[in-house]
Amino acid sequence: MREYLSLDGLLELSCEELQLSQTLHASADTHYQAVARWLNADRSPLRSLRPAIYPQGSFLIGTTAKPILQNEYDLDFVCQMEIDHSISSAVRVLSLLETWLRESGTYGPMVQPLKRCVRLNYAGDFHMDILPAAPERPAYGTRIRVPDRKLEDWKSSDPKGFGAWFKARGELYLLEKRADAEPLPRFQSLEEKNPLQRVVQLAKRARDLYFASDAEAAPRSIVLTTLMGHAYRGQRSTALGLQDILAMLRDLSASFVPPEVRNPVHPDELLSEQWASNPSTFHRFRQWLDWFAAGWARVLAADSIPGTQRALTALFGDELVKKAFVKQAQRLDELRKAQTLGMSRAGGLLAGAAFTVRPNTFYGGDDE
Repeated sequence: MREYLSLDGLLELSCEELQLSQTLHASADTHYQAVARWLNADRSPLRSLRPAIYPQGSFLIGTTAKPILQNEYDLDFVCQMEIDHSISSAVRVLSLLETWLRESGTYGPMVQPLKRCVRLNYAGDFHMDILPAAPERPAYGTRIRVPDRKLEDWKSSDPKGFGAWFKARGELYLLEKRADAEPLPRFQSLEEKNPLQRVVQLAKRARDLYFASDAEAAPRSIVLTTLMGHAYRGQRSTALGLQDILAMLRDLSASFVPPEVRNPVHPDELLSEQWASNPSTFHRFRQWLDWFAAGWARVLAADSIPGTQRALTALFGDELVKKAFVKQAQRLDELRKAQTLGMSRAGGLLAGAAFTVRPNTFYGGDDE
C-alpha cells in the first residue's frame, strides 16, 4: 500500500481534493462528445468547416484545481476548423459558433459569450469554454489562430504544443526510472500525478485564496504553469519541488520590471499580457510569492500535527486541508489494521515516506 503519512502525502491528498473526480471526468467526457456531435450535425453551418474539438489548458495537462468561490471547474477546449484566417472575420467565426450552440434546445440556455470563446455552463459541475480556431497558414505544426472580440482579429497560439512541453517537463523525474473529437486525457489517479502537476495545482489554490477579493489582479494560470514548468528540475518529492520552485520564482521576480513570459514552443505568443498592460499586477504577483514563501516556511517549521494543519490551512484553505488530514487518518487506520506499521525503538510511529527538506533561505521579502 502506498504510504501517505508524510508531508508529501498530505500535499498529494490535498491535490486529490482539488482535481476532477473520476465521476466528473467521465461526465465531462460524455458532454464533450455530445458537443462534438452537435458541431458536426447534418444541418450545422460549421459542418463544412470540419470542426475538430480537443482539450487545452489545465484539463489537457492534468492541473485542474477546484475554485474557492464556486463549485464549477473551468474546462477549456479548442474547436479547430478549416478556415483561412487571412480572409475570414474572427468575430464572425465566434458569432457563428455561438449562434449554432444557441440553436440547440440543450445548449441554448447554457451559452455565455466571452472575449475569445463561448462558454457552456453545466450548473453545479463545470463549464466548458470552447475556443474557435483556424490552422496557422502557412502551417507551423500545431500552431493555430484564435479570435479576440476586443481586437476584432486573430491571434496566434499553440495550446497543443504547450501541453506537450509541460508534459515533457513533468516527466523529468521519470528519467531516474525507466465525432471529430480527439480523446480526452484519461483520468489520472492520485498515484499517477507527477510532482510538477501537483505543485501547479497547489500554487493555483494558494493564488485563488490570496486573490479571493481581487481576482482581476491574480496571475493567469498559464503564466504560473509556464514559470513553474521552467523552474522544475525533476524533483520526485512534491514538497521539495514546491520549495525549490518557489525559491527560483522569487529569484526570477527580484526585478521590479515585469518579465516577458512567452509560450516556450511559440515565442511570438506573449502569455504575460496582463503584466505588460498593467505592471501593478506584477507587483501583486511578487507580494503573493512572498506570502506563499513565508507560509511554506511556516509549514516546514511546524513541529506538531496541529501546527502543520494550521500552516497548511493558511495557504490552501480550511476545507481542503481538513479533508486531506481525514484521508491521512483513514490511511493510518488501514495500515494499523493491516499490521504494516513499524515501531521505532522508542515506541514511535515510523512514518515511512519521509523526506529531508533543505533549510530554506527565502522567508520574507522586500515587499512585506
